[in-house]
Amino acid sequence: MTRRPFKGAILLGLMALLWEVLPRTGMIDPVLLPPFSEVASRGVELLGSGELLRHIIASLLRVLAGFFLAAGLAIPTGIALGLSPPLEEYIDPLLQLLRPLSPPAWIPLAILWLGIGNAPAVFIIFIGTVFAMLVGTIAATKGIDKRLVKAGFTLGATWQEAILLIVIPSLLPEVFTQLRVGLGLAWMCVIAAEMVAVHGGLGYMMIEARNLFRTEDVLVGMITVGVLGLGLDLLLRSLEGRFLKWRRGRSARELFGDQRSP
Repeated sequence: MTRRPFKGAILLGLMALLWEVLPRTGMIDPVLLPPFSEVASRGVELLGSGELLRHIIASLLRVLAGFFLAAGLAIPTGIALGLSPPLEEYIDPLLQLLRPLSPPAWIPLAILWLGIGNAPAVFIIFIGTVFAMLVGTIAATKGIDKRLVKAGFTLGATWQEAILLIVIPSLLPEVFTQLRVGLGLAWMCVIAAEMVAVHGGLGYMMIEARNLFRTEDVLVGMITVGVLGLGLDLLLRSLEGRFLKWRRGRSARELFGDQRSP
């Protein structure tokens, strides 16, 4: 467990060293890519003034709102469609029609429908994440081993019990994977949304810095998004390991407990 973060830290350290050396040796224009130490110093300055924290909170709230709305719709809908092929045949054409549209393509409509502020940004995040998680959940549901479901029915399980005790536990690893993918997409979408639809957040900070040619601030925003994305992904991984371990034992007891002989 300790080797994996250490190996990742080595690569990050080498990249930071390269980032520091190349601009200082003139191989890269320091105006376009300032040295890492200057970017880090600017990040500490923005964090100390409270400006960076304000933008972080604004972006984080939008990301979580759009992400949870998308997950709340995509996961149960994907399970339902995966278990009902006839229903999926009706929905799939619409899904495949809307899925290729990139989130920025929705920005003009989002502004027209919802105005300027948090609502259009949350809508863009929702649109940018819901279809990917929905398609992934449908595919995962179709891939469930049907023999497990039949075994549950043989043991006297109802449809509701089969879904709660067999289908959902079988899907949990893939569901967490879809959540991790969706969270990454949410961060990508919030930057695009905040560049046009709001007056705060990391995307807004980055576009303002670009307009003023403050490259350090742009890079600070990019690094901050990466750090936040990494932190939330690690949190999801931790929850996945703990929840799957608990859920597997609980499901087995609920499904087979009454079948054991005294």
